[in-house]
Amino acid sequence: MLKRSLAILSIVVGSIAVAARVPEGTWDSHIHIIDPDNFPLDSDRDYTPKPATVDNCTEFQEGRGIKHAVVVLPSVYGTNNSVLLDALRYFDGQYRGIAVVDVETITDDELDELHDAGVRGLRINLESSNDTEKIISNVNAYVAIAKPRDWVVQLWVPLSAMVDLHPIIQSAGVTFVADHFAHAQVGSKTNNSVNTFDPYKSAGFPEVVDLVQRKLLFVKISAPYRNSKQDPLYEDMRVVAQTLIAAGPDMVVYGSDWPHVASEEGNGPGGPLVPSNYRDINDAALVEITKEWAGSEAQIQRLFVDNPRRLWQWYSED
Repeated sequence: MLKRSLAILSIVVGSIAVAARVPEGTWDSHIHIIDPDNFPLDSDRDYTPKPATVDNCTEFQEGRGIKHAVVVLPSVYGTNNSVLLDALRYFDGQYRGIAVVDVETITDDELDELHDAGVRGLRINLESSNDTEKIISNVNAYVAIAKPRDWVVQLWVPLSAMVDLHPIIQSAGVTFVADHFAHAQVGSKTNNSVNTFDPYKSAGFPEVVDLVQRKLLFVKISAPYRNSKQDPLYEDMRVVAQTLIAAGPDMVVYGSDWPHVASEEGNGPGGPLVPSNYRDINDAALVEITKEWAGSEAQIQRLFVDNPRRLWQWYSED
């Protein structure tokens, strides 16, 4: 472990210039495309990211040897999936998509269009909401749409919401996937060290582990910076990551969270409508850290290749 940790540190400080090493057939299960010049952002957005276009994405992924990714519609587009459809068509069947829809107005024809383009799920983005009833209502509405299409329901909600979602997920009859470690924050983020040393003390974490063990919930091992402030190695996320991987070796997938939007945290004095910079993230180092958390070559293969193929319904040979 010491040898690998030193290797990771050398990538972080830049003493070894290497591309991230990933298995052949790797999937990046969480990226965003942002193209305000061609697809205007929602006027009621909480922040304004700079462009991260399909061309930028191609350069990023090809530099890492990754051919497959999942484009998640970011909140700055509301329920307008035009940028998502454009990206999926650009990548010509090699990518999957996660959409956000208005359940009151979406039509079957529009849902069919999304599916044909490569969408395989719907995302609920209420990560800062304390309104559990609203979260449950959204989950039930999305399940009704996802179930007949064999889509997943993707959750970016407070970890504590999983207490009430636990029985709902068990009976829903669809696959769920939780973003970014299921939002299990650790001590450097919460100022409560117990979250680092014993994540089971965090409300919702035992429910997440149970759902993972029941093979009802996938979890994305992605964006540790959203749950920890201990950059650049995010060592305090180790227990969370390894607990989730051990609970469900077949139920975890890797995601980069490219282009690393800063969300509302990145807003400057000009407010949410002024373009903000992306986070400065060492993606090569994060890949190596994730591989270390995986613990074995067999688990690396599951995490980066086999599990996402199953989750995103990819049945073709690479």
